[in-house]
Amino acid sequence: MLDFVKSAFAPRYTFENVDTIFIRGRQYRYISSHGDCHYFVPADGQGPREKYDNATIAEMLETGHFDHRPDREFNYLTELPPEMLSLLGDEEKRRGSEREAIVLAFLEKYQDGKVKRTDTSIREGMDSILGAAARMMRDYDTRATIRETVSPRSLRRWVSAYEKDGLAGLYDDVSQRGNYGRKLTEEQRFFMYSKLPGYLSELKKTPANIVKDVRNAFTAENAEREAAGREDLLKCPSRVTILAAIHHLSPFRVKLAREGVDEAMRAFSPVGEGIDVERPLQRVEMDEQKIDLVSLMEDSGLLQMMTHEEKAQLGLDGSIKRWWITVLLDVRTRCILGMTLSRTPSSKSGLRAVEMGMRDKGVWASAADAQDAWSQHGLMGTLVTDCGKQFVGHDFRTRLCDLGITLVHCPGARPWLKPYIERVFRTISSQLMPRLSGCTFGSILRKGSGKPEEKAALTVDELCTVLVRWIVDVYHNEPHEGLYKETPRDCWNRLTMQYGVTPPPSLRRRRLIFGEKLSRTLQKDGLTVAGVHYHSRALATHMLHNPDREMEIRYYPEDIGAIWVKIGTQWTEVFAVHRCFHGVSYQKWRMAHRELRAKHAKAAELKSRVVQQALDYIESLNADAMAKVGLVLDTIDAETIDRHECEAFIGFCVDDGCDEEPPQTNLGDFGTSLPTAEDTASVHANEAPRAPAEEISSDPPETIQFTDCQPANDDDDGEDDNFILQLRDK
Repeated sequence: MLDFVKSAFAPRYTFENVDTIFIRGRQYRYISSHGDCHYFVPADGQGPREKYDNATIAEMLETGHFDHRPDREFNYLTELPPEMLSLLGDEEKRRGSEREAIVLAFLEKYQDGKVKRTDTSIREGMDSILGAAARMMRDYDTRATIRETVSPRSLRRWVSAYEKDGLAGLYDDVSQRGNYGRKLTEEQRFFMYSKLPGYLSELKKTPANIVKDVRNAFTAENAEREAAGREDLLKCPSRVTILAAIHHLSPFRVKLAREGVDEAMRAFSPVGEGIDVERPLQRVEMDEQKIDLVSLMEDSGLLQMMTHEEKAQLGLDGSIKRWWITVLLDVRTRCILGMTLSRTPSSKSGLRAVEMGMRDKGVWASAADAQDAWSQHGLMGTLVTDCGKQFVGHDFRTRLCDLGITLVHCPGARPWLKPYIERVFRTISSQLMPRLSGCTFGSILRKGSGKPEEKAALTVDELCTVLVRWIVDVYHNEPHEGLYKETPRDCWNRLTMQYGVTPPPSLRRRRLIFGEKLSRTLQKDGLTVAGVHYHSRALATHMLHNPDREMEIRYYPEDIGAIWVKIGTQWTEVFAVHRCFHGVSYQKWRMAHRELRAKHAKAAELKSRVVQQALDYIESLNADAMAKVGLVLDTIDAETIDRHECEAFIGFCVDDGCDEEPPQTNLGDFGTSLPTAEDTASVHANEAPRAPAEEISSDPPETIQFTDCQPANDDDDGEDDNFILQLRDK
């Protein structure tokens, strides 16, 4: 519809009281007009009087909100279908145009006095009338001819109808008369339609099979009648009649019966106005798909430090395998917000993609040497997924609820309800994968006799690099048909300048939401996870006044610099004792730990500066590989962390007596670690030479020390309870 702009002067409309008027779909009745305004009341009498000026009525007429139906309706339409003349068929229009030419030719000769309105005069002048009509039609269409033989009575009837109702009086419903179909008896129809359900089955019989079944049914019935001495034999319908009956079966029913409900819904589900979004991150779609590429998973520089079992778990042991890719897409701008690779789709791969969509992905773009930035991120409003088990799990839904994201599940086998993410996978398969060696082409027919397994040459790092470079430098910078030739990057930049995006949750909140649930025992040196100590004043106070030492924690593998601990009924953030772990991922710490174990095999405790040197070495040696592996989903859950602690971190810790400054100052008697007699001596080191540990430990300590044993149980006869009472008395 064209844009409407009110003109300075509008025509003055006129109405009659008997006219039928619809305003915004409701019927009204005209009352009166005063100057430029007209007054109407609802036809049902339920509502006040309304006033509209001519300019407003002109605008509503243009936008379809005003419908005026005069009382002088065409009476001849009462005997005809309620179509307009311009919508009638070509044959009806031809008949009407011939009659009009004949009528006009008669009226012309009648005015000249050459014919009269009598049957005798018309019959005598019929040849000249038809000749004049033919010449009149050829003036508009050189191929037009008069194909009707007209009787004087019919011509007089046409003239009367034309003078009364105009052109519409020459039209009739002759084309609707008669039944040109073959008439079948009830018995014939019964035997024919009794075999048609054979076409509506999973056997997928052909129409030729159904024709043969119908003929066999008639032959068998006639044989029974002949044996019974009956003479009323049935005549089998022709092949054309049977095929026509098959053709008139409901297409939806045919598709449903022959191919199943999913294919039927895919083919016949009605499409409305589609998905309407206005701003970035208003609607985000996520899905996973087996990547159409067989890649040879060789080891990168960082992965050399992994064990063979870990490589096999991730599919990085040199075997030829295929990956699942999980993609997060912003519908409004068509920007890809996140992408992860995993061996099998799971809720963790979905959560990793969601988390990636809320973070600036510059580290991945830099690792892949991309020319542009991958900065699209923010808190999404609605996330749309299918009903895969990885997306409908309670854990996945609760974490998205904590983020404030509305989760919408599309019904199964209804990909058209999230069409944009489906189109992205098709784009990846059609534009990117054919350029890579090892492409499986998505189907056996396209692959032909080729063997992509023999051509697989990409390592996991190269695969991640290709995907990131294609997203950042190619896909985001190509004109998009759905954006009217605007690139996704330009669309994102333009709309974010106009609307902005909601900031993602902070690191502290992400630790709680995306953290792994662990359980650890509180000791006098705090909590230990993977060889890293965590302590705070709140933990020390809890240990003094509560016998429960089993603590529930949230461990965030992306940053092990702090954990969340449930102390009583409150969650408290507890930082690592040593600052060197702030901003360090669990994967990076494991690599550094292996490096430390190799160099310091006999040392049970290491200084924090030695640990910092190992972390710096790992980062400088494998920075790019570390970033690329961030796209690969490593299964780091509670069971994995527990197994790593038992296998690798047992008996390993970082020395608390480091040379660096403590992360918190002025904490009083309780700090990041509980004070001991040795700590007391170090405080007075400037006042007197440090005495041997034996002499210090023999003096009565002023600070509180905790025993290594757990709270009272059946074996200790309440010794710990007596010990705690003695502490309270002091």
